[in-house]
Amino acid sequence: MTVEELIQKTDTLPPAPEVLPKLVKIMKDPDADSSDIVQLISTDAAIMAGVLKLSNSGAYSPPSPVTDLQDAVAMLGIKEVYRIVNLVSSGDYLDGALPSMDIGKGSLWAHSLAVALIMDQIAKDATEMEGLPYTLGLLHDIGKLGMHLGCGEQYVDIFKKVETERLSLDKAESQTLGFDHALAGSKMLEQWSFPEEVYVPIRYQYNPIEAPEAYRKLAGALHVANWGAAVIGCNDGRDSWALDMIEGAFEIEQSQLELAILNANEHLEKARKALGVGSN
Repeated sequence: MTVEELIQKTDTLPPAPEVLPKLVKIMKDPDADSSDIVQLISTDAAIMAGVLKLSNSGAYSPPSPVTDLQDAVAMLGIKEVYRIVNLVSSGDYLDGALPSMDIGKGSLWAHSLAVALIMDQIAKDATEMEGLPYTLGLLHDIGKLGMHLGCGEQYVDIFKKVETERLSLDKAESQTLGFDHALAGSKMLEQWSFPEEVYVPIRYQYNPIEAPEAYRKLAGALHVANWGAAVIGCNDGRDSWALDMIEGAFEIEQSQLELAILNANEHLEKARKALGVGSN
């Protein structure tokens, strides 16, 4: 199977998200304003309800109830509403269990959110696009979903390589299938009409030095943030230890990274309680 054949399995892969790639493109537009975001979110009742639910949760503790999207934007600001839409949307794709990888219900979502929270702090200067690091963190492992649905039976052989040859998961996938979940996720996101600012850094998260120069810092930050999420125990699955760290992938002060990891751990639990993702 090629990665293109995997992506063509539209009967097993989830349907393309409608709101999120459009929202990313709105955030790229310097002339966009809150009315553009409100109009877009209003086209999806489930996402709109999720945004209002989270806006009224203990994670934000508004002084008075938030009853519509305009109120949410006025209270929280465009960037925070953008984060919330990302969070609500990603739960639909990342909350389920992936038995082929021994990933339990909610674990992939928690890991992805931890990476997003770390990215939001360490990669602010890596891009001028507001909110992009957070989006990359949430979507960086979407390829695992595609791999589980499209070729999950292959993970028996993949994990043999991980455990007997002490390979990282991405290397074992590449040796077995000819591609890894980073490439699969990148191809999925490209097919779903996300801009290259999203799918290119995700493609190179395990080899950021090979990324196109424009996206090298973002890919490097993603590489480091993925490791940071593992530090706080958000790296479930049979491959939880199988991470390679490339020296010099992303320049950051140790104290800054440690603070980002601590802050991510604190905010992760608030989001988990607010959305109930991972609960039965």
